[in-house]
Amino acid sequence: MATFLQNLTLSPENIRDLRQLINVDLWRDERLQDYFRIVPARHGDPVGLIGKGNPIGTAGCGCDPEYAKFAPSNTLKRWNLGCWEAPLKVCWKDMEGTIAEYALKNGTPIGDLNGTQVMSEVIEPLLTDLYVDLVWRLAWFGDTTAENVSDGGAIVNTIEPNLVNAVDGLWKQALARAAQNTAVSDYTANASNTKADVLVAGIPTKLIEQMMVDANAATMALPNKVIYMTMAMATALEWDMRNSGCGCMPWEDRVNGVRTTKWNGIEYIALPKWDEYIDTFEGGNAPYRAILTNRDNILIGTPSGEFVQDFDLYFDRISRNMFLYGTGKIGAMFVNDDAFQALA
Repeated sequence: MATFLQNLTLSPENIRDLRQLINVDLWRDERLQDYFRIVPARHGDPVGLIGKGNPIGTAGCGCDPEYAKFAPSNTLKRWNLGCWEAPLKVCWKDMEGTIAEYALKNGTPIGDLNGTQVMSEVIEPLLTDLYVDLVWRLAWFGDTTAENVSDGGAIVNTIEPNLVNAVDGLWKQALARAAQNTAVSDYTANASNTKADVLVAGIPTKLIEQMMVDANAATMALPNKVIYMTMAMATALEWDMRNSGCGCMPWEDRVNGVRTTKWNGIEYIALPKWDEYIDTFEGGNAPYRAILTNRDNILIGTPSGEFVQDFDLYFDRISRNMFLYGTGKIGAMFVNDDAFQALA
C-alpha cells in the first residue's frame, strides 16, 4: 500500500506531473538572515561584551588630582552548540499507486531516486523547508529538558520532545533569565494568554505598551529597536488599532509570510514560524508572545555559518532504499542579557 503520497493516487482524474504540485511551505519560508545575525561559531567559542564602565567626573579642579583606575565593564559568554541529526529513508515501493509512480526509473534501478522528479520536485524542496523549520525550532524554542504534557512538560503528547532537545533556544534563555533576575524583570507576564482574553478592546495595545514600560533603560536605549512577535499578536494589535479608529499602524506583507510595520520609531516583525511551532508543538498554548530588543542583540551560531554541516544522499543496492542523512550544530544567544524584554 502506498504511503509516500498516499493522498495523491494514480488515476486519470488526478494530476500526473509532480511539477504541478505546489509546496505550500515555500510561501512561508522566512529568510533568517533578514531578521537575525547568523555567525560562524564553535562550541565553547567566547563572545565578549564591553560596556561603558562606571561614571567618571568628580567635583573639583586644580593640581594633584586623585586618579582612579579605569576599567570598562565587560562580560564573557561562550557558545553552547547542540548537535542535531535527521536520518531518513525512502522506499520506492511506498510510491506505487501514487502520481510519483510516473517519475520512477524503469528496470532494476527503480529504487534509485537520483535524477528523478521525485527527488527534484518533491524530496529536495521539502527537505530544504524542513531544515529551515529545524533552525527556527531549535534557535527559538529549543529546550534540552522539554517533556510531553503527560510527563509534566509543554510538548503535546503526539510530538517527540527530542525534536527540541538539542539545545536551549532563545525563548528558554529569555524566561530563565527573567526568573533569575527578579530585581529588574526582563519579562512582562500576559496572564490570560488566550484569544478570548486578548481580543478585547484596548488589551493588545496595552500589552505591548506594558512591555515597553517594563523594559529597562538598556533595552530602551538600543538603537533600531525591534519587537518580534507571533502572527497572532500582530493580528490582535492590528485589530485593536483598527477598532480604535487609528489607521496609523499599517502592516506590510513581506515575502513568504512575514509582516512588518513601524510605530514610534520601533519596527514590529510578525513571524509565522513562531505560531507554527506553538500550534504544532504546544497545542496553541499562549499564542500571544513578543520580544523587544534589536537585531544586533540576537546571534544564531553554526559552524562556518552553515545550518547543515554534513548531508549524505545515496541509494543502497542491498536494502533498495534511498537514504538521506543530515546533521549539524546550532546555538543561539542574546549578546547582552540586559537588553531585551519578553512578553508571554
